[in-house]
Amino acid sequence: MAKPKISTVKRFLNGDIFRSEPLRKQYPLLLLVFVLIIVYIMAGYQAMDQQNEIYRLRQEVKTARFQYLSAYTEYAGLTRQTAIMTRLEEQQSTLKINLQPLRQIE
Repeated sequence: MAKPKISTVKRFLNGDIFRSEPLRKQYPLLLLVFVLIIVYIMAGYQAMDQQNEIYRLRQEVKTARFQYLSAYTEYAGLTRQTAIMTRLEEQQSTLKINLQPLRQIE
């Protein structure tokens, strides 16, 4: 005849079920499962941290790209021939544009 469920619940609440021989043989396996669960949770948090770092670095790259384009555009504007000539005229320089075509020395 099977034992009533009340005794099983009572054994569980008293902790007797954890001292039984079949469960005691499984302690190493239960410990391994517990360690694997902890490792799995840690790996999940580490993956989230890496995703946040990737997002931050992508934003940083975008910002750096816009700064580069802005600086390059400003540089390109300052080095145009018309901009250079305007600055030379403002400074009353004696330099002038070479109107003769370039010759190759042979």
